[in-house]
Amino acid sequence: MTKSIAIAGTFLASMLVASPAAAVSPATQATANAKIYKPLTIAKVQNLDFGVIVLTGASFAGEVVSISQAGAVTCGSSPGVLLTCSGAPQAAKYHLVGTNNATVTVSSPGFNLTGPGTLAFTPNAPATVNLGAAGSTTGVDFSVGGSITLASTTPDGVYSGTFAVTAWGEGLRARAAPFPFSQASLLSTR
Repeated sequence: MTKSIAIAGTFLASMLVASPAAAVSPATQATANAKIYKPLTIAKVQNLDFGVIVLTGASFAGEVVSISQAGAVTCGSSPGVLLTCSGAPQAAKYHLVGTNNATVTVSSPGFNLTGPGTLAFTPNAPATVNLGAAGSTTGVDFSVGGSITLASTTPDGVYSGTFAVTAWGEGLRARAAPFPFSQASLLSTR
C-alpha cells in the first residue's frame, strides 16, 4: 500500500511539473502614446496705427477711440463733433507657426502710450488662435486692436508704446519680440 501511495505521489508530482500553466492576457491591453509638437514661433507682421486723431470739441472727457482686430476705427461717441479720425489706421498683426491644428492661447496685456502725456492702451486680442491644417508650414496671421481714452485736455503730439504679446499651446510657449506701437497722432483745434 505504501508503494502504491508513493507511485501515485510521484505520478501527481510529475503531472504538476509536466503541465505548464496556461498563458493569460488582460481583458484590455495598454496603449503607447507620444505627443510630438513643432516649435511655436511668433513674429510681428505690422504695427498698430490709429492714424491722426483731431480733438475738435471744446470740452469733453472719456471719449474712446478704438480699432478693431479687423482694423475698423470707432472715433469716439460723436465722430466729427468731439473727435475727427483720419489717415490710414491699421490693427497690429502677428504671424504664428507651430503644430498643425493646434489651438494657441494669446495674451496681450495693456500698456501705456507715452508722448507729451500718457495714454492707457487697452488691447483687443483673440483669446485663442487655431493654426489650421497648414500650421507647421505656412502658419496663420492674427490681429490685435485696442483702444485709448481721450479728453479735451489730452496734450497734442505723437504717442507710442510697445506690445508684449505672448502665445502658448500645450507644451509650447512663444513670445513676440517687443515691437513699438506705431503711433497715435493727436492734434488739437482748440
